Amino acid sequence: MKNHYVSQFIIRRFSNAINVFDVHTGKIDESKRPHKVFYKDDIYDEEIEKMVNFNIESRVSNILNNKILVEGKVVLTRTELETLKRYMLICIVRTQDEDKFCKILKDFEKNADRYIDINREYAFLKRTKDLNLTDQELYLRTLKVFAKTNNIRDIALNPLATREMLAWAMPFLESYIAFWDTPKDKEYILTDCGMCSEYEGFHMITGGIDISKMSYILKQIKNGKYQYGGLMASDSVMFENYNIYNLSSTRCMVAINPFFRLYHNAQVAFLDKSNQGERFTLAEPDIWPAIIQNKSLFGVPENRYSHSLEPLSPYAPDDEFIYTPKELTDEDLVYINTLMLSQTKEIIGFNDATKIIDSIYYFVWFDANFNSVKFSRQPLNEVMNNLVDNVVNSPFRDLCNYCDSKGGVNKTEFIFLFEKLVSYIYKDFNENPYISEYYLNMPEETAKCKTLDFLGEGYKKLDVFKSILYRIKEEKKK
Repeated sequence: MKNHYVSQFIIRRFSNAINVFDVHTGKIDESKRPHKVFYKDDIYDEEIEKMVNFNIESRVSNILNNKILVEGKVVLTRTELETLKRYMLICIVRTQDEDKFCKILKDFEKNADRYIDINREYAFLKRTKDLNLTDQELYLRTLKVFAKTNNIRDIALNPLATREMLAWAMPFLESYIAFWDTPKDKEYILTDCGMCSEYEGFHMITGGIDISKMSYILKQIKNGKYQYGGLMASDSVMFENYNIYNLSSTRCMVAINPFFRLYHNAQVAFLDKSNQGERFTLAEPDIWPAIIQNKSLFGVPENRYSHSLEPLSPYAPDDEFIYTPKELTDEDLVYINTLMLSQTKEIIGFNDATKIIDSIYYFVWFDANFNSVKFSRQPLNEVMNNLVDNVVNSPFRDLCNYCDSKGGVNKTEFIFLFEKLVSYIYKDFNENPYISEYYLNMPEETAKCKTLDFLGEGYKKLDVFKSILYRIKEEKKK
């Protein structure tokens, strides 16, 4: 059976006849019908196909038509919002191969344990490894759980769920949503990865350490602000700054880490059964962990509660969330498309070659740069030779030529933009005092951490963190 891992209704919103580019061979297929691309045979059985289509895809398609891909503000009920988040979950599962997804889920055990240590009401859930399932059984079981449940509590009460499924779903279900539009005469690229993610700058520098947001939260809790406990739970399993889902060639949906609510008067409450208790407005952080610098893109929706104007009233299915879509700058669009391209597996789709040419040209330079350094302290002449080879041999050169042939004109100053984006990657590390404090508070572990050897070997790392922390404090004095 033919199963689409990218929904046909999404492909059609890019183009009724989409162009497809193979990122490995450089081959371009023009004007492909939606039912002939972004699918594999027998990803799952007919039961799950019907379940996903009836419970999620048909509803999401209606929400897009009537609520999201319209002019003006986007108004969604809580029920519609939950449906969209379930769609996100399904998207990311079915774009993964069975064995790869199951390895990710099984490797999530420690993350799940950290999450459940804070949320003890879910401690009854079984561990995935204790079920002794084959990869196929686990894969199909996970899809069934996500297709049938609406929220975290639903997952916990589902008899098929495991603690790893719950923790893995949390970032998608507990994040908040925004909608980002392309600038005029520009478009998004459609990828086969289900979603693409932005991580913290320190994650990109170190190849996987996510401590920027968590170090800030830990400092607040250490100072006695227990109201940050909920954020600590979410950041223990959601490392991404945000996840992006394409909805059309000009609008995407973004699932943003709850941490970024702090920049928009985030409130938490500890209430009893009569809705009485302590209420807190959390302070805006003095750090910015995202690479993209436009804070307005991370705005929270307006809320309209059906039972009360009180924001802390009990949830109701018909509560409304009102979104104002934000327009990206040309540079931010190139960056977002680069994220999508860098996380693509095999193919991309696009509508108008002239509207993606800036992103394609930049990605060739970006990818060539990041793959030009093979090891620490590599001689500069070798790095430059690798850079030239990577540019010359990139299969995306074929797509550049194709965009040129359609009348596209690249206007991106890619060398300048690359330097600018790299500076943003390092900005959080160089300006976030909580990272330095975190590592200085554990000197033995820091000295032994091989991942940080780019800062120096052994205790030399501590000298770097001391220097950064001193500079930050001096700058604040000024």
